[in-house]
Amino acid sequence: MLLTASLPAHAATAPAQPAAAAQSTAARDPECIQPGNARLDPRFYWRNVFGARLGEGVIHESSSPNPFGGRIAPGSTFTFRWRPDTTRNPVGAQYHVHRVNLASVMAVAHVESVTGPGTLSGTTLSAQETPPGKLGDTVVRFRIRPGTEGRTATLSSADHSLTTRWLFANINNIWENTGSISFTVASRAALGCESSSGIG
Repeated sequence: MLLTASLPAHAATAPAQPAAAAQSTAARDPECIQPGNARLDPRFYWRNVFGARLGEGVIHESSSPNPFGGRIAPGSTFTFRWRPDTTRNPVGAQYHVHRVNLASVMAVAHVESVTGPGTLSGTTLSAQETPPGKLGDTVVRFRIRPGTEGRTATLSSADHSLTTRWLFANINNIWENTGSISFTVASRAALGCESSSGIG
């Protein structure tokens, strides 16, 4: 430790330079994506025992650029925007905890950043909505992992969950639309992107 501290700054960091240079080169790779136009936007509602609706809402989700329904190469990035929105709150409901499990996406992509009201714990993104307050966008930036060519990432309505606190108990919601969207990781060559090997 004393030896490292006594060396000039450039000498002390010299061993780390090759790895840093490799990361810098990888970071300069141009984005390589064949975008899709698939969206999920799960809708939910609550109803009473007579079938009458008590409230409803939607989970707004979008990606930019959007890999869902398309293909994306390792090293490329995209942002995922997530905003739960209860458009009509059940009378007496105190708050809602929204969750989405991003395990399938995180199996092929690193999370580079998370901003906004949501928090990421493990593979689950969650946020508490307290009406009449509204949530802003939670933005997750992903970078596709190397060596994941041929793998598929899926996001489905089953990956979403919601807990609503009503008076002294929880009430269950019903998901109005079900389905899934996905994207495939493909090589840069398969997507027709030029290699960055010549970039210096």
